[in-house]
Amino acid sequence: MEDRQNRRTFLKVAGSTGAIGITGLAGCSGGGGDGGGGDDGSSGGDSTDSGGGTTGSSDGNPQTITLGGSMSLTGDNADLGQLYKDAYELTIQRINDNGGVEAGDGNTYELEMILRDDGTDASTSKSIYQELIDREGVDYLLGPYSSTVTLPASAVAAQNQKPMVEGGGASPEIFAQGNEWIFGLLPTANKYAKSYIDMCLAQDSTPESIAILAEDGTFSQSTAEGARNKIENTDLELVVDQTFPSGTSDLSTNLGRVRDAGADILLLCAHQKHNIILANQMESQSVNVDAAMGTVGSLNESFKDEVGANGDYMYGPSSWAVNADFEDSVYGTTGDFVSAIEENYDYTPDYHSAAGEAVIMTFVNAFENVSEITPTNVRNHIRQAEFSTVYGTVSFDDSGVINKNMLVYQWQPEPGLQITYPDNVAQSDPIYPMPDWSER
Repeated sequence: MEDRQNRRTFLKVAGSTGAIGITGLAGCSGGGGDGGGGDDGSSGGDSTDSGGGTTGSSDGNPQTITLGGSMSLTGDNADLGQLYKDAYELTIQRINDNGGVEAGDGNTYELEMILRDDGTDASTSKSIYQELIDREGVDYLLGPYSSTVTLPASAVAAQNQKPMVEGGGASPEIFAQGNEWIFGLLPTANKYAKSYIDMCLAQDSTPESIAILAEDGTFSQSTAEGARNKIENTDLELVVDQTFPSGTSDLSTNLGRVRDAGADILLLCAHQKHNIILANQMESQSVNVDAAMGTVGSLNESFKDEVGANGDYMYGPSSWAVNADFEDSVYGTTGDFVSAIEENYDYTPDYHSAAGEAVIMTFVNAFENVSEITPTNVRNHIRQAEFSTVYGTVSFDDSGVINKNMLVYQWQPEPGLQITYPDNVAQSDPIYPMPDWSER
């Protein structure tokens, strides 16, 4: 497609391995239409990123605002990191192709982005953000993926007084530091399991016991703690409660304990790597539960492609639905956003994608409404803003967190991924209890 080719033309190395720069999309794609780039993906324009958070020009070219951040573009979380990058990229392209941002200071700006690979490493991410601020002059920060990375990265934003908007970190700890420079677009991790437990308890065959297996990372531990608090207010018995190292590639011992305890439902507080392990080893360990949910990465097409039929009947939470009916000024409707991602990247977006779009739109809304574009003015506007995106209505509480609850999805053999809870938005009833492995 032409859009995909134009966008590829403006991807370039931005000062370090794994860095992506997106620059001048609207201005450079005009004229003869080839952008000066060849089939090898090289840019015909300036080969270095322009520095600065807000820059002007004396040669008639558009003024620019640069957004910068780190992201998991390699390693175990690369599939999820790619969802954010694609949403950022496409949203910025559309904004620039439509004339840029008409800011509250009376000027029109194109957006630029510098996105660098952190490999989901907190130390690498911190260094990237400090370098973006010190060397590139970036004033407006796109947050990373993973709570373990976002927490220290948000401290860099606070120390340098630069607003950071993120859609990839959900631990309550991030927002309990008194940091006025961080804004999160995901419900906090302690909410991730609540709707799943409510759904299970609403079934005719009510579960009596639950098992929790939790990765030892910040997000997963927060999710598990939220689930424990929820369980305390129910009649469920917590029969297994185990933590495992993030680096493990074997959950068989943990799953054996779930099987031996006779747990009715299972909650895995972890990321995609461990959801894949869980789906495969539940079969090999003959773990037959009525329901099993993984908190992150269990709803992606890449998860289902990896585990095949072993992923059937698995549940996962989401803060967004592809069949939602929201509107914004860039895509039009949620359906238009879904179609745009599908047409340009050949996959169906999930809540990570929609949150990525909302990250960009949060900054755009601030730029449009402040009379002078400065980090403090932008931060202050975000704190009190309320506006619509394809992700839904965006507004933040006093700690900087969006107010959203989670939906529950299930992989069903037919027709596939379905919303099963809450009832008012459900596409299908949950298949509960899920069939034993011997019956599949």
